[in-house]
Amino acid sequence: MDARPLNQRERAVLEALLAVDFQDVETLRRQAAEVVVVGTCGCGCPSIDFQHGHGLGMAIRVNAGVRGSHDGLFLYTIEDPQRGEVLGGIEWVGVGETDPDELPSPELLDIRAA
Repeated sequence: MDARPLNQRERAVLEALLAVDFQDVETLRRQAAEVVVVGTCGCGCPSIDFQHGHGLGMAIRVNAGVRGSHDGLFLYTIEDPQRGEVLGGIEWVGVGETDPDELPSPELLDIRAA
Protein backbone atom coordinates (compact mmCIF):
# COMPACT_ATOMS: atom_id res chain seq x y z
CA MET A 1 0.00 0.00 0.00
CA ASP A 2 1.08 3.57 -0.49
CA ALA A 3 1.86 5.53 2.65
CA ARG A 4 -1.05 7.67 3.82
CA PRO A 5 -1.71 10.12 6.64
CA LEU A 6 -3.48 8.85 9.74
CA ASN A 7 -7.21 9.39 9.67
CA GLN A 8 -8.86 11.42 12.42
CA ARG A 9 -9.66 8.40 14.64
CA GLU A 10 -6.19 6.88 14.24
CA ARG A 11 -4.57 10.21 15.15
CA ALA A 12 -6.83 10.60 18.23
CA VAL A 13 -6.03 7.07 19.44
CA LEU A 14 -2.28 7.56 18.90
CA GLU A 15 -2.36 10.82 20.86
CA ALA A 16 -4.29 9.14 23.68
CA LEU A 17 -1.82 6.25 23.82
CA LEU A 18 1.10 8.68 23.99
CA ALA A 19 -0.55 10.75 26.75
CA VAL A 20 0.65 8.28 29.41
CA ASP A 21 4.15 8.66 30.83
CA PHE A 22 6.89 6.10 30.25
CA GLN A 23 10.58 6.16 29.41
CA ASP A 24 11.36 7.99 26.13
CA VAL A 25 7.73 8.98 25.52
CA GLU A 26 8.79 12.52 24.54
CA THR A 27 10.81 11.14 21.63
CA LEU A 28 7.84 9.09 20.48
CA ARG A 29 5.51 12.10 20.81
CA ARG A 30 7.80 14.05 18.47
CA GLN A 31 7.81 11.16 16.00
CA ALA A 32 4.00 11.01 16.10
CA ALA A 33 3.77 14.40 14.41
CA GLU A 34 5.36 12.93 11.26
CA VAL A 35 4.08 9.34 11.31
CA VAL A 36 2.16 7.86 8.36
CA VAL A 37 0.40 4.53 7.84
CA VAL A 38 2.44 2.21 5.62
CA GLY A 39 0.48 -0.99 6.20
CA THR A 40 -2.68 -2.51 7.57
CA CYS A 41 -3.58 -6.00 8.71
CA GLY A 42 -4.69 -8.43 6.02
CA CYS A 43 -7.45 -9.87 8.23
CA GLY A 44 -9.46 -6.65 8.08
CA CYS A 45 -8.95 -5.57 11.70
CA PRO A 46 -8.01 -1.92 12.34
CA SER A 47 -4.30 -2.60 13.09
CA ILE A 48 -1.94 -0.11 11.43
CA ASP A 49 1.81 -0.07 10.85
CA PHE A 50 3.93 3.08 10.80
CA GLN A 51 7.16 1.40 9.66
CA HIS A 52 8.14 -1.36 7.28
CA GLY A 53 9.99 -4.19 8.98
CA HIS A 54 7.22 -4.98 11.46
CA GLY A 55 8.48 -7.04 14.36
CA LEU A 56 12.19 -6.22 14.24
CA GLY A 57 13.06 -5.55 17.86
CA MET A 58 9.37 -5.06 18.61
CA ALA A 59 8.50 -3.72 22.08
CA ILE A 60 5.01 -3.08 23.44
CA ARG A 61 5.02 0.36 25.05
CA VAL A 62 1.33 1.00 25.86
CA ASN A 63 -1.66 -1.32 26.39
CA ALA A 64 -5.31 -0.31 26.18
CA GLY A 65 -8.46 -2.24 26.95
CA VAL A 66 -11.81 -1.35 25.43
CA ARG A 67 -14.32 -0.70 28.21
CA GLY A 68 -17.23 -3.12 28.21
CA SER A 69 -15.41 -5.78 26.18
CA HIS A 70 -12.46 -8.14 26.22
CA ASP A 71 -10.93 -6.39 23.18
CA GLY A 72 -7.93 -4.12 23.29
CA LEU A 73 -4.97 -2.76 21.44
CA PHE A 74 -1.36 -1.85 22.00
CA LEU A 75 1.19 0.65 20.74
CA TYR A 76 4.50 -0.88 19.78
CA THR A 77 7.92 0.36 18.76
CA ILE A 78 10.58 -1.28 16.61
CA GLU A 79 14.33 -0.86 16.47
CA ASP A 80 15.67 0.99 13.43
CA PRO A 81 19.43 0.56 12.87
CA GLN A 82 19.89 4.25 11.99
CA ARG A 83 17.32 5.94 14.24
CA GLY A 84 17.02 3.63 17.24
CA GLU A 85 13.56 3.07 18.71
CA VAL A 86 10.74 4.30 16.45
CA LEU A 87 6.96 4.09 16.51
CA GLY A 88 5.99 0.80 14.89
CA GLY A 89 2.20 0.83 14.92
CA ILE A 90 -1.02 0.14 16.74
CA GLU A 91 -2.08 -3.50 16.95
CA TRP A 92 -5.71 -4.51 17.50
CA VAL A 93 -6.36 -7.49 19.80
CA GLY A 94 -9.92 -8.67 19.37
CA VAL A 95 -11.61 -11.72 20.83
CA GLY A 96 -14.99 -11.38 19.16
CA GLU A 97 -16.27 -13.10 16.03
CA THR A 98 -15.78 -9.93 14.00
CA ASP A 99 -13.43 -6.98 14.17
CA PRO A 100 -14.45 -3.32 14.01
CA ASP A 101 -13.79 -1.30 10.86
CA GLU A 102 -11.84 1.31 12.81
CA LEU A 103 -10.07 1.76 16.12
CA PRO A 104 -12.37 2.51 19.07
CA SER A 105 -12.87 6.05 20.28
CA PRO A 106 -10.14 7.08 22.76
CA GLU A 107 -12.84 7.77 25.37
CA LEU A 108 -13.57 4.02 25.46
CA LEU A 109 -9.96 3.03 26.21
CA ASP A 110 -8.42 2.17 29.57
CA ILE A 111 -4.79 3.05 28.81
CA ARG A 112 -1.65 2.11 30.75
CA ALA A 113 2.05 1.94 30.07
CA ALA A 114 3.31 -1.59 29.41
